[in-house]
Amino acid sequence: MSDKAFTVDLIDVSRAGYALQLTATSLQGIVNRKSPRIFLDYGIYDDPESRRTNEVFLPDDIWKSKYRDAIGKTDLNNLEYYKSIYNLEVEGPCSVETAVLKYAGNFKGAVVWDPEFPDTANIALMMSGLDDLVVIDPDSIEWIKRKTSLVIKKDLRKRWTSTVSLYRWAFENLFPRCAEGRVACIEPGWTRPEFTDFIVKNRIFVYSLATLDSGMLFSLGQKLLLLLVAGPFRLRNLFFTFHLDKLIKRIGLFLMGLGSEETKLASSIQRAVKATPFPTIFGWHTLRDDEFSFMLHLSSNGLRLIPSHLATNFSFHSDLPAMVDCKQDHASYDSVNLENDKIYLTFTLSDGDQLLLMNTAELGNWRRQERGMVPFNWETQPLLVDIAPALLGYYYKNLLPSDYLIAGPSGAGYIVPPLVSNLRAYLKESAEVCSRAGIKVLTSYIGDPPTKVVREHLKASDNFLGFLGGYVNFGRTPGYTSKKRAFVANSWPPLDNVSDSADDTLAGVKKLLDEPGPTPRFIGVHLFAYRTTITDVYHFVETLNTKKVKVVKADEFLLAAARHLENSKGEIRT
Repeated sequence: MSDKAFTVDLIDVSRAGYALQLTATSLQGIVNRKSPRIFLDYGIYDDPESRRTNEVFLPDDIWKSKYRDAIGKTDLNNLEYYKSIYNLEVEGPCSVETAVLKYAGNFKGAVVWDPEFPDTANIALMMSGLDDLVVIDPDSIEWIKRKTSLVIKKDLRKRWTSTVSLYRWAFENLFPRCAEGRVACIEPGWTRPEFTDFIVKNRIFVYSLATLDSGMLFSLGQKLLLLLVAGPFRLRNLFFTFHLDKLIKRIGLFLMGLGSEETKLASSIQRAVKATPFPTIFGWHTLRDDEFSFMLHLSSNGLRLIPSHLATNFSFHSDLPAMVDCKQDHASYDSVNLENDKIYLTFTLSDGDQLLLMNTAELGNWRRQERGMVPFNWETQPLLVDIAPALLGYYYKNLLPSDYLIAGPSGAGYIVPPLVSNLRAYLKESAEVCSRAGIKVLTSYIGDPPTKVVREHLKASDNFLGFLGGYVNFGRTPGYTSKKRAFVANSWPPLDNVSDSADDTLAGVKKLLDEPGPTPRFIGVHLFAYRTTITDVYHFVETLNTKKVKVVKADEFLLAAARHLENSKGEIRT
C-alpha cells in the first residue's frame, strides 16, 4: 500500500437482517480483493443471539455490568485506530443498497440462496468468491433486476434435499476450485455472517457438518479419542509409549464415520485439505455439535482451527500492512533468580486464539485502566501476523511493561495436541509463526498430556521459552523441564469451575495459595475470559502478601520453574 490517501466506505449493517448482511459481506469480500475499500459496522453486541453459540457466553447481566462499556462499538473503535496510523479517509456510513449500486460493476451477476434451506448460503458464498457474484435472497431479486444490470447467474432454490447431498455436491464440484490449504465450518443456523467476507475474498471452501451423534458406533469411536486425551494418565502414557495412539485414533474416526454420514463426509473434506504449510480450518462448530467434539474430530484429522465466529472485517484487516514491529521484552534464563521462599503466581486470559477476542481488544480488557498495573499474560492468535498484521500491531503499539503476549491453545492455531499425528510439524510451524509475531510462550490445550507429547514440546524450536499447560486442570499439575525450558500445568480452573464467577474463581485461587506446602511453588491460573477481567485480577492481587506470593508474567514463571525443576529433578505440585 502506498502512502497516498485512500478512501474507505463505511457501511452500517447494525440494523440489517441476516440476508442483507450476507449481501454486504459478499460485496465486501470481492471489493476488498483489490484494496481495503469497504468496512462494515455491526454495532454493539446487545442482541443476546450475538453472544451465544450452543451456550450463552455472556448473559445479559454479566454483559451489561462488566463487558458492554469496555467492548463498545468494536468496529468503529478499530476503524478509529486505523485512521490514526494509516492515511485513510472514511465516507459514510451508507446503506447496503447504496454500496451495492456503487460497486455493481465489480460483479458478474448474482447468486440466490434459499432461506428454506439455510445451508445454501454457504454454497452461495463459495460461488460468490469463485465467480464474482453478489449473494442475495429471493426477496431481493426484483430490486436487483430493477436497480442494477446484474443478472441472476445461479439460483440455489430446490436443488438439494439433504445437508449431506448438498455438501457432497459442493465437495465434488467446488472444492477443487477453492483455495488450497484452507476450509471453513460456518453454521448458517446462527445467522451470523461476520467472517464470511474473508471467506469470499480468499475463495475458501465452506461447509457445516456435524461431528457429534448419539448413536452407539459413533459414541464408541468418540470415546476412543477421549481416552487418548483425558483417560487415566498411566493408560494414556502406555498407549503413546507403545505407539498405539495412531491405531486407536484411526479406529475411533472409522467408527464415528460409520455412525454418522455427516461426520464421514466432514472427515473426507478435512483430510483433503493440503498442508500449505499446515492444514487450516476457520469458523466454529455447528448447532449439532459442541466445541470439544468439534476439536476432537478436526485435531484427529490433522487440522488446526482458527476460531472465527463473530470476527468482523477480516477482509479489510488482512489487506492493511504492518506498521508496528512485533517486539516485546522477554526474560532470559540467566536473568531470572529463583526465590525459594515464594509462591509464583501467573494469570493468563483465555481464548485469545479467537479472532473475536483479537478484534474486540481482548473483550475490552486491553482498554481497561488496570492494564499495566499487574503482570498479566494475554493469549493471542499469532497467525494474525499473516492474516491481520495491522490488528496484531494494535497490541504491540500499546504494549505496557506488565503485559505479556503469548500464544493461545496450542500455538499457531487451536489443536488438541495428543490427537495431532503431525505434532512435530505443527510445533515447527508454530515456532516460525510465533517468532515473527514476537511470541515465545504458548498455552498447550492439555495440561497433563502423555510424556511423549510433552517431549515434543520441549524439543521444539529454541524460540520458545516454555509452555503453560491446560485450558482446565484434570487433577494432575505436573511440571517438566529440558534444556532450561519448562512445561508447567495450570493449577486453575478444574473442569467444573471453568464458568465460575470472578469472585468464585479468585476464591479458588486464594485457597490454592493458602494451602500448606513447600516452596517454591508455581500456580498458573487460566482465566475464563467471559467471566473474569484484568480489573478483577488487579483488585485481587492488591490483597496478597508480597512476602509470600510473587505475581509474574509467564516468561519469568516458566524460567523460574525450569530452575526449580532442574534442581529438584521432580514434578511441581500445588
